[in-house]
Amino acid sequence: MTDEAWENGLREVMTGAAGSTRVAPPPTDAILRGGRSSLRLRNGLTGSGVLGMVAAAVIVGTSFGGGATVGSVQQAGTTSTSAQPPQAQDAAVTLGPASAKTKVVVYEDYRCPPCRDVEAGTSAYLTEEADSGKIQVEYRAVNLIDRNGQTSGSGSTAAGNAVQCAADRGDFSAYRSAVYAHQPQENLDAFTSSALLITIARTIPGLDTAAFEKCVDDQPYAAAISSNYTRAFTTAHCTGVPCISVDGQQWTGSIPEGADVGKIINAWLAQKISAA
Repeated sequence: MTDEAWENGLREVMTGAAGSTRVAPPPTDAILRGGRSSLRLRNGLTGSGVLGMVAAAVIVGTSFGGGATVGSVQQAGTTSTSAQPPQAQDAAVTLGPASAKTKVVVYEDYRCPPCRDVEAGTSAYLTEEADSGKIQVEYRAVNLIDRNGQTSGSGSTAAGNAVQCAADRGDFSAYRSAVYAHQPQENLDAFTSSALLITIARTIPGLDTAAFEKCVDDQPYAAAISSNYTRAFTTAHCTGVPCISVDGQQWTGSIPEGADVGKIINAWLAQKISAA
């Protein structure tokens, strides 16, 4: 599939012309080509073909069934109206027991191509370790790319909010992976479309409900995602995303283009986890 054909498919979803048709995954070369160069500029990285990642601090969430925790939605005022929907105090999803000896935190932006690479390479390992009770891993969405002067937009916030909506309904991992699998080129900001985010949800049985669609449209987690940005770049001193830490110790390595991202980061994670 060409870049142009895929972009046309996105536009059909955004305008409603595509109905409930599933959007095909984007051309990988377009994502890596367009995304890494702009990420290097945002993070102040230099040198061709190097992906830089740093890390963050550890936070906690609110109890949620099925081994995950999510940020709970709190009503902003005494009444709830469609003009002023409830706002969430937090936007975080935590996998694994609170009693786990090791805490892992991941700050990510769903418009960020290197974040997609890291998700693909590390999620299975982190989920396995969390399920075993060895670690607790926390995921926090940020809106870094929305704030970037070259890209701007609102897709990072919209996608992060939609993933939290899915987490509220027990489909965090499946929907998070699906959002990354349908990640548009950075400059398209296609995730600003509720229609696209809802279309992606239809790939996951049972997720696309009226309640989910309302959550996607109302964006109750938008303010909390902005707070995650402040937490990441002010409190945790991240310099970019993805931003990963193990017990507060940050990943500050670099990965040459073409290297196995998952293999390199998982080796670092395993070393830190075993040493805890």
